[in-house]
Amino acid sequence: MERISGPVNGFYLAAYAAPNADGDAFCSYAKVCWTKPESYWDADCAFKIFGGEHHHDAESALAAVAHDARNEITCLPRHARSLAEQRQRDQIPIPRLFVTSFFRHRLT
Repeated sequence: MERISGPVNGFYLAAYAAPNADGDAFCSYAKVCWTKPESYWDADCAFKIFGGEHHHDAESALAAVAHDARNEITCLPRHARSLAEQRQRDQIPIPRLFVTSFFRHRLT
């Protein structure tokens, strides 16, 4: 089961939950994405999060990993939101975006 949500401070969340091998619990994963993805598997992500493997059902697994992802996003530097918004607007490749923002920040 997967769910796409956002934007959260300029980022989108792609969450995925699947049953564990024993089938008694669910594990969850999230990708924090620059742009809104079509699916979890096609997401252009900034980083990934493992939400654990102890959830009772798929819904609670998705909710827990989304909560973890939102917490991680709030810990990002303020400039990360403008980077995400610029990435969405201009479709700039990630390496160029970071180099451009790094030099812009260093020159000011």
